[in-house]
Amino acid sequence: MRRAVRLSSVLTPLTVAGCLPAAATAEGRAIGTLYLGFVAIAVLIGLFVFGLATFAIVRYRVRARPEASRGRTDPARPGETLDEGPLPPQTRGSFRLEALWTGLPIVTVLVLFGFTLLVLNRVEARADQPGAELRVEAFRWGWTFRYPAEDVAVSGIGEPGPEVVVPVGEPIRVTVAAADVNHAFYVPQFLFKRDAIPGRESVFDLTIEEPGAYRGQCAEFCGIYHARMPFTIRAVPRAEYETWLAAQPRESAP
Repeated sequence: MRRAVRLSSVLTPLTVAGCLPAAATAEGRAIGTLYLGFVAIAVLIGLFVFGLATFAIVRYRVRARPEASRGRTDPARPGETLDEGPLPPQTRGSFRLEALWTGLPIVTVLVLFGFTLLVLNRVEARADQPGAELRVEAFRWGWTFRYPAEDVAVSGIGEPGPEVVVPVGEPIRVTVAAADVNHAFYVPQFLFKRDAIPGRESVFDLTIEEPGAYRGQCAEFCGIYHARMPFTIRAVPRAEYETWLAAQPRESAP
């Protein structure tokens, strides 16, 4: 039973890491790499701790032997005494050991904190010249995607939701807002979620690295039809994107 618990404690984070979707954006790839680093360090620490604990339990466990031999009587087993086995070396007041088990966790946390800051800076970075600007407005229960510079808007309610096109391999400036209650812009393959809050705009850049259609969903419970708020972002080459954009009706047209 104990072995099963120890094994599951190691395999569970590895399984979760393996189930992480492949990141489709440069920002998501940085997040995924950081997450896998956290999991790897956690697994190494878990193996080290459980390894030491298992060695101590097996090496210095109490053994039962005949009563005629020397040892401590076991109340649960009349007629037997306990062989306490060899004691491990007893170390008291070791400054080196105390510095080691205090310093290693501090160094580990500082290293992880430093890498986290680097990834956060990468995710929050803004391109000087984005390839497209997209304004996303969530409402109950649908989405409106606007291209402000081109005067184009794509809106949809329920399944299958609106589909918008963006250029692949170029930074996309996204502004997320909400018209009524809290919503959330979430695309699993982007490894990214950003809340849409009424009266507050959230701006970020995304660089989709591979062409394809990526399904998204509102990820903040917003009411009875919350589950019916999907959308799709399709990443295509620049020429195809411009062709699609030119074919869309202008929002200001009669």
